[in-house]
Amino acid sequence: MMIRMIALDVDGTLLTSEGTLTEGTVRAIGAARAKGVRVVLSTGRSAPEAVWLTGLAGCDDRAVCLGGAAIAGMADGRHLRRWDIPGEPAAQVLEVIRGKGLASMIFAGEVNLLDLHSSDYFRANYPYPAYLDTTVVAEDPAGWLARHGQPLTKIHAEGDPAVFPPLLEALGRMSGLTLTSSGADNFEVVAAGVDKGKALCLLAREWGIAPAEIAAIGDSDNDLAMLRAVGCPVAMGNASREVKEAADFVTGSNEEEGAAKAILRLI
Repeated sequence: MMIRMIALDVDGTLLTSEGTLTEGTVRAIGAARAKGVRVVLSTGRSAPEAVWLTGLAGCDDRAVCLGGAAIAGMADGRHLRRWDIPGEPAAQVLEVIRGKGLASMIFAGEVNLLDLHSSDYFRANYPYPAYLDTTVVAEDPAGWLARHGQPLTKIHAEGDPAVFPPLLEALGRMSGLTLTSSGADNFEVVAAGVDKGKALCLLAREWGIAPAEIAAIGDSDNDLAMLRAVGCPVAMGNASREVKEAADFVTGSNEEEGAAKAILRLI
């Protein structure tokens, strides 16, 4: 079946390990769109970051954000659909990770929230103004959410993997949550049933595109649901073993313009 839509993960896929976008990748995206193929980002990042990257890469005007917890319009970054973590599990998640030395991105609806420690950490280690310039810093994130009536949509937590097992065990016992990861140094929490694959297929349906007509390119565990949901799953050369096993083919790494090579093969 002809591919009518290509979904691109961002970190480890669209971008190099230095966080850059190559000219070859931009050209490949342009070539696909010139043939009428929809090209969209499907990322764990926030909508403001997706807007910035969509503009740089020349992708279509919708994106799957927050690991599948939101579909956003790329003209203004507003969420068109969103799936928040229910109230009680949301409070429990924040309590479990509090005081554990983790740097946590707290995505509260359309608000990007950081505690003081996390603000210092990400300002030193995450050089993306599209995220940093749209954050709110609060000494007590749980209290901030309650005072402002904001939902908890996603948490991305980074730190020493040695401290993860008891935290993940505690979170795994809770109902209403899905746990995933985009790398060995982090874990992510979204609402139960949320993943990139479901959001991507819902977005495709709006354009009259069937799952069998979608190709998706990714590298990490939080891409697995997306790869399993589409007609043509593609793994990056730098992908995990499980991601490669889920793919129809493996392209080059993100240091070798693997996404561009895959796009050109697909079209």
